[in-house]
Amino acid sequence: MTGVIRNRPAEYAGRPVLSAWARWVRRFLHAPEGSIALKFALVGTAVIMLGAGAIDLLAVHNAKTRLQAIADAAALSGAPVLALATDDLGARERAASFVRGQMAEWVDAPSYEATYEVVTQGGQRGLRVLLRGNRPSFFANMLPPGGWFFIGDATASAVGLVPLCVLVTGETGSKVLNVLDAGRMSAPACLVHSNRDIEVEGGSIRAAMVHAATSARGVISPTPNTGAARIEDPFLTLDVGQAGRLRCSPSELATGKIVVTSGTHYIPPGRHCGGIEAGGAARIALGAGDHHFIAGALVIKEGARLEGQDVVLLFDATSKFEFKDNAVVNLAGRTEGPFTGIVMGASRDNRQDFIISADNVDSLLGVIYVPSARLIVEGSAEVAQDSAWTVIVAKEMQMKGTPSLIINANYSASSVPVPSGVGNRVGGSRLID
Repeated sequence: MTGVIRNRPAEYAGRPVLSAWARWVRRFLHAPEGSIALKFALVGTAVIMLGAGAIDLLAVHNAKTRLQAIADAAALSGAPVLALATDDLGARERAASFVRGQMAEWVDAPSYEATYEVVTQGGQRGLRVLLRGNRPSFFANMLPPGGWFFIGDATASAVGLVPLCVLVTGETGSKVLNVLDAGRMSAPACLVHSNRDIEVEGGSIRAAMVHAATSARGVISPTPNTGAARIEDPFLTLDVGQAGRLRCSPSELATGKIVVTSGTHYIPPGRHCGGIEAGGAARIALGAGDHHFIAGALVIKEGARLEGQDVVLLFDATSKFEFKDNAVVNLAGRTEGPFTGIVMGASRDNRQDFIISADNVDSLLGVIYVPSARLIVEGSAEVAQDSAWTVIVAKEMQMKGTPSLIINANYSASSVPVPSGVGNRVGGSRLID
């Protein structure tokens, strides 16, 4: 009796059950009420699946596009660091930081793995950013198995980049950067920038690049870029007013000033009440650390010498430095602490003239920072020629007489680190194939 149904109509007697069911399904499909219901069920399910799949594919396409955009921007962000860094770590870290920030802001971001490497393509170094993304797929990662995999791959190189080594921040008045007589400024590997005018009257400026926010005239090589965007003071947050907050008693001011004309004098870091004046054949040796000049100038004149390694000279509103005559000056800035890379600085309420006119100012290694004052370079000799690097940030700057100011930019040759904001490359980057 297997395969038959008892008590069924005679016409179905002895016929297999499967055959009967097939005819029943066929009859159901031909019935109007059954056809509509079944077709809706089958077609509706297919439409829903196709719609869900289309939405999934669109989301994957958008995610891939966004991941590629992040890779492009990260490579462009990190590439300029390659032009300065002695190793490649800084470029990779900048790109990685950019990617982390973008992914953190991405709602429903895919999981990803990132690779950052410095490569050489077409003879130029570039930063490659490779992002491998994964997004869950339809039907619990079954279509396709393991989810959707896609990448963002970009390589960028630095272009037109030179270090910033002279920044004149003044924006009012004329002749903010002024070269008179036969003065010469030479900065062959870095950028000279003025937030206002550059006026060369009788002398010359030669640099890797020269920018002026307003106008520039005179013997300037290469042709200056006028109308340049202003550059903010990179040390606005640096506390250079410490000397102004220190106090000297009346007795310290009366007796604290050091005046010497011979012998060697070792000066420890700390407060210098009333200043220091060295002339004749005296030698001033500054101990490593921070030297605060309060209510008195640092004057090195005649044949005196000033020396110091790992030092910063800080001047309150009533103090300044003046190097003149045949004085010899060799200073190297701080290698650690809040004033890392700074060799001389003045408080923001100091509006005096800081003068370099000595014939033997051989080394000023570090940043000279006088944000509200004017730096004057005069005399008839080379200045700072023995420094591996020098950076000047001043409100105004003037050269007169026949001095030759040498601004070197050999950052890797010194143990004095370059502070953030200067010595970094000013320019751009571009994506490369």
